[in-house]
Amino acid sequence: MNTTDILTPSEFLPTLPVGTPLTFELRYKDKIKAFGGASRLIGYREKRYILLETPTDPELAKLLTDTSGMQAVVRGLTSSRYGEIFALKSHILSVLHRPEKMIAIALPPQVSIHRMRSDARYAVSRIVHLIIDGRKALAKLSDFSLSGCAIRMSSNQFIDEGETIGFVINALFDHPMEFEGTVMNVTSNGEGIQLGIKFSDASKSKSRDTLAKLILASELSADNSTSAVSTVS
Repeated sequence: MNTTDILTPSEFLPTLPVGTPLTFELRYKDKIKAFGGASRLIGYREKRYILLETPTDPELAKLLTDTSGMQAVVRGLTSSRYGEIFALKSHILSVLHRPEKMIAIALPPQVSIHRMRSDARYAVSRIVHLIIDGRKALAKLSDFSLSGCAIRMSSNQFIDEGETIGFVINALFDHPMEFEGTVMNVTSNGEGIQLGIKFSDASKSKSRDTLAKLILASELSADNSTSAVSTVS
């Protein structure tokens, strides 16, 4: 279920790590689009402004010489486990050229977010056995929620949105856990692809216990890695 909410800057900024990819748009007073391009977050000063990387474009450079009355629109995806899209509408405070080209945009009193997922997703890392039309392949589970997950695999597999696939998680319980779901989206990811999967009703009934086990396994792995580093030091 998609939901829309309003956040204050102090609630919103912690969900936006430095380096987050953004889209930057500049509009005239009549709301007509003057420029649109890709950017990233360089930093921010709470309650005052955010700093964006200035997109490289000759036309934008001309527009930035006088931004009085123009509206800046910044959009992106927060780091929230719910996968929230945000839209920030404000104005440019200043254009900086050192130490790098940056745009300071005033923080508005509120920011609109649109939650894309009904359940929080948790980052995990686990090899699974994928089953597609009777074919088996190794893949990597990269996140998991009560209603779906993301799986990464090599790009030599041809999978379309809408396909039904299954996968098996071993060595988590006393027996293998089998899941089935529908491929909701397919995106490029490095040298492979990532599948966004929505679980079937039967698989959802197993997801809560599995999620708890996956989170615990991830925490134990992180603790062991920290202990190993401390021992070496």
